Amino acid sequence: MGKEKAFVFDPRVFISKPYLKCPQCHKPEAFGTNWISGNRFTRRCKECFYIEGYKLPKLNKKVIYLDQFVISLMMKALNNKLGKTKSTDSFWLALFEKIDRLIKLQLIICPDSTFHQDESAPYQFEAQRRMYEHLSNGSSFYDPGTIKRFQISDYFRQMIKGAEKPESNLDRSQVIRGHYNDWQERIRLSVNFDIKAEEIEQLKSSKEKINQALEQLFEAWKKENRRKYKDWFIEEAMAYGQAIVRQYYDNLSKIYLVSIGRLPATAEEYINLVMSDANTIIHDLQGYLPETKDPDKKKENLKKVIDFLLSDKMADIPSIRLMAQLWSALADQFAHRGRRRNPSDGIANDISMVSTILPYCDAMFIDREMHGILNHAELKEDVKNKYKTNIYSVANKKEIMEYLDSIESAASEAHLKKVKEVYGEDWPKPFIEMYNYKK
Repeated sequence: MGKEKAFVFDPRVFISKPYLKCPQCHKPEAFGTNWISGNRFTRRCKECFYIEGYKLPKLNKKVIYLDQFVISLMMKALNNKLGKTKSTDSFWLALFEKIDRLIKLQLIICPDSTFHQDESAPYQFEAQRRMYEHLSNGSSFYDPGTIKRFQISDYFRQMIKGAEKPESNLDRSQVIRGHYNDWQERIRLSVNFDIKAEEIEQLKSSKEKINQALEQLFEAWKKENRRKYKDWFIEEAMAYGQAIVRQYYDNLSKIYLVSIGRLPATAEEYINLVMSDANTIIHDLQGYLPETKDPDKKKENLKKVIDFLLSDKMADIPSIRLMAQLWSALADQFAHRGRRRNPSDGIANDISMVSTILPYCDAMFIDREMHGILNHAELKEDVKNKYKTNIYSVANKKEIMEYLDSIESAASEAHLKKVKEVYGEDWPKPFIEMYNYKK
């Protein structure tokens, strides 16, 4: 038998600069930063291992969402193998440097999302994932269906309690996973997972079917001249609740047929029926009504939920309202504003992303096409009045750089001094060598 190898753990690997004189053993340049978590950090001596904890001030980071194309272009600006050529626009490298610095200064965070994952899956997935996970520092927006469900439940709860004009009271902490407002830990763990070829094909197939259906819709809009923006808005705003109700009753019918053996279904298919978005939303809303075992009152509760989902109140749910406005603005561009060119293939994904994430961002950097739709007169005014989100695209590169500069300029001297105290002088240096390290 071979000799057993002993694993020796050295706690010094977790002690880093800046180093101070140890208050216990008095060794100079020995008392370094150990752990950073939430609003606290610890120092530990690498000689005697004496440890002390300290409080940190609460943060109020700006939330900035970067569209997938921004992630991709910054990745190529840094990556020798996949980009970084003479033809690469220097703007994207400068943008990365500025954003990375502000993140390290604990002034902003750029949460990732399921949109990043889906859009990067077919193309250079690992390289792009590394970029958006680096900038998000473990914070991620919930998927759009979940955010929408949270908003609907929040609105219904207020309405049941008697609020005359319910408003969405969800804050960022309820739609972003991870403690985005915490002081950043030096070490970040990331779990690699493979995107299977069949998953990529499924994403491509689904996108292709959506685009084929949309092409027909776009052609119809080009010939439309009787309907106006408000007509499309009402139709789109009501469509979501109607679809949920249809799906709910359709699922109930299928569940019944499965239970009596009339409809064959695998365990996975049955679970998907029971746990569908429609069932989840309706059961969530019923939970806000008085609990009862009386069959008649149960029917009455269900009717209240169905009536709500089919009512015009759905137009006040932020994500549903924004989605309806975006599609209506696009329809209006085709019908009355002379648009002839069809949107890019990812338009449905982009509209879903903007409608669910915009209310929770201080700024968004999106593509030029979505920026143009958001500038539609009626939509722009409503968004401006309801939200304070700054919208940028490649059409206003200068403005986004000025906006980022203003964030650092507004930071207090006390805050910047605390960052140096915890992380050291060279901490804010952008990590442009990100792709130079081998696994």
